[in-house]
Amino acid sequence: MRNAPSMTGLRAFDAVLRHGTLSGAARELCVTPAAISHRLRALESASGQALVYREGGKFFGTEVGLSIRAALGDAFERIRRADGILSENKSKTLTVSVSYSFGVMWLIPHLYAFERLHPNIDLYIQPSHDPLSAHGCDVVIAHLEGRPPHGEWTHLFDDHRAVMCQPSHPFLAQDSFELSDILAEDLLHVVFRRNEHSGEFTWQEWAAAKGLGAPPISIAGQVTAEHLAVEMIQHRLSFALVTTKTVADYVGDGRLAVVAGSVVGTDYSYWGAVVAQDPSPNRLANQFIEWVQASLADTDVVAR
Repeated sequence: MRNAPSMTGLRAFDAVLRHGTLSGAARELCVTPAAISHRLRALESASGQALVYREGGKFFGTEVGLSIRAALGDAFERIRRADGILSENKSKTLTVSVSYSFGVMWLIPHLYAFERLHPNIDLYIQPSHDPLSAHGCDVVIAHLEGRPPHGEWTHLFDDHRAVMCQPSHPFLAQDSFELSDILAEDLLHVVFRRNEHSGEFTWQEWAAAKGLGAPPISIAGQVTAEHLAVEMIQHRLSFALVTTKTVADYVGDGRLAVVAGSVVGTDYSYWGAVVAQDPSPNRLANQFIEWVQASLADTDVVAR
């Protein structure tokens, strides 16, 4: 039985006729021009006749060569398309460095929706108190004061804070109260150093935003991250200033309650940026940020 023709030889032959040069075929097949020439000679030796000729610096098919090319049709193009589909469906890795509290309270609980859309992506989530300093990541989601000074950032949402507590807190059972009454309660505060400023958004700033002046405020407890404050107020009769969008699920399912009329805007926002250098992770990174942005748009924000 006759041996099948060399597939590498046929691929070289097909590429030479499409590009017209050995160098063009070599670039496509990631080999040297000498290797392309060798494969052509081997294919012609097996067929017993010339398959190409050169004229004006370009290669053309002989009568037999053109017949073979016609018989091949778009076989190699179909193989390339199939290979592309296989490549697209290979498992890919996407590493996300994200502000710690947002990552823990919103991103991780919602990831199942992105994973359903992209089942072949391996996600690595790196919650960080300083996501901008992370190395080797493809996406950064950061909590920043004002607009980021450089780079291409996507605005995800503005940070609005509200006073939150347990739904069973006795304070909420009152027939009426003044917002200033909250300042006499057990207050938690998120404190960590960012540049020369300490803290995320202080009770003093909240009081000023609500027109309560500058009353004396006694802080009963301090934590270093917002998600810790959220965890604590679910287990003790305290109040904390919490980002409304981040904990919309907590409020929706009854884990947290919002003090009516307590929402204020801050100078902070959440931003996302693609930092991947490789084209494939770059595409995935953009898709991820687009998904986060769209999902947040659909997230119910506590009414003000």
